[in-house]
Amino acid sequence: MGLTRPLRWVVAVLAVVLTAVSASWFLRQAHEWPVAGLDGRVYRDAARAFLDREDIYSGRFQGLPFTYPPFALLVLVPLALLPENAATLLMFAASGAALVVVVRWCQDYATRGRPGSWWLTVAMAAPAAIAVEPVRSTLSLGQVNLLLLALVLGLDARGTRWSGVGAGLATAIKIAPGLLVAAQAVRSDWRAFGRGVLAFVAATALAAVLAPAATRAYFTSLLWDSSRPGGLDYLQNQSLRGVLARHAPDHAPLVWLMSALLVLALGAWVVRRHRRDPFYALTAAALTGLLVSPVSWSHHWVWVLPIVAVGVRSGLRSPVAWTALALLASTVVELLYWTTGDAALVTQDMYVVLGLAWLVAAAAAVVSAEDPASVPAAEADAVGSTS
Repeated sequence: MGLTRPLRWVVAVLAVVLTAVSASWFLRQAHEWPVAGLDGRVYRDAARAFLDREDIYSGRFQGLPFTYPPFALLVLVPLALLPENAATLLMFAASGAALVVVVRWCQDYATRGRPGSWWLTVAMAAPAAIAVEPVRSTLSLGQVNLLLLALVLGLDARGTRWSGVGAGLATAIKIAPGLLVAAQAVRSDWRAFGRGVLAFVAATALAAVLAPAATRAYFTSLLWDSSRPGGLDYLQNQSLRGVLARHAPDHAPLVWLMSALLVLALGAWVVRRHRRDPFYALTAAALTGLLVSPVSWSHHWVWVLPIVAVGVRSGLRSPVAWTALALLASTVVELLYWTTGDAALVTQDMYVVLGLAWLVAAAAAVVSAEDPASVPAAEADAVGSTS
C-alpha cells in the first residue's frame, strides 16, 4: 500500500489530529462519566486486597465482585502499587497501545502483508477507539479485553513459534479464551494445543502456590456460578444465553444448552475448514466462544476487529465480508440505541444475530488455496501431516 510523499504527510497529520480528538474525548468522559475507569479500579483494589492477604472472592471492590481467576491478580499487581489515577492512566495507555498493534496486525492480515505506514494504522485506530462500541467500552472502563486480544493475535493467530501460549495465558487470566486453546486441537496443531495447555497449567499452578485458598474457591465453586458477573438478561450481555434470558426466561437454560451445542459444532466446522489459516480459525473460535458463553458483555466483542480483517481478506463480494461489515456497523449504531432509553427489540441482540450470520457465512466460504501461506512452513507441515 505505497503512498506518495505528500499523501504520507496528509495521513500523518490526520493520524495526529484524530488521536488528539480521541484523547480529548476520553479525557472529557473521565471527568463527566461516573463509571469511567470502573473496571480498572476494581482490578487495582482486588490486587491490593490480594497483597494484603484478604479473601478476594468474598469481598466487593467499587461495589462489584472480582470474577477473574487468581492468576489475573498476579498480572494486576502493578496496578496495586500505583495511586488510583496513575493506575487508571496505565490501563488506558496499555489498552490504547494494544489497540494500535491489533489494528496493525489486522491490516497486515487483510492486505496480505501490505499494511502501509504506521501513520495509517494510527489514523484507523483513533476513530475506532470512539466509534466501535466494544473498543470504546473497553477503554472507558479500563477493561483487559484489548490486551488479551493483542496477546492472542500476537502469539497465536500470526503463527509464531509461541503459538498457543497466548490463549493459554489469556485463559489463566480470564477463562473465556479457553475455547481458543481447544481450537488448536481442532486444527490438528497439537504443538500449539500442548503449549496452550502447559501455559494455562503453569500460570494456574503459580497462582495456586501463592493463593491456594483463592484458587480452590474459584475452580471448585465460583467458576460455575454464571450469575456472579451480573444479570444474564442485562442488555449488554450479547450471548445466546443473554438473548434467551431476555426473551424466553422460562425455557432459557434448556434451549441455551441445545443451541450452544449446535453453535459449538458450527464453530468447530469453521475452525477445521480453515485450519491452515490460524488467524481465520482462531477468530472463528473466539466468535463461537462469545456466542456460547453464558456471559459475553458487549465490550468482550473487540474481536469484531479481526472479524472485519477476515472479511476484507475474503473479498468484499463475499458473504463473510458483508456480515463482518454489518457487525462492525452494529457496534457503531448500537451504542446510540442502548444509551437512549429502552432499546427497540430489533436492536437488542444484533451482535448475536450478526455474529451467527458471520459464522454461517464462514462455514460456507470457499477455502482459499492461499490459506497455508499465512502459516509458517514448519507449522503448515505439522498441521498438514496430521490432518
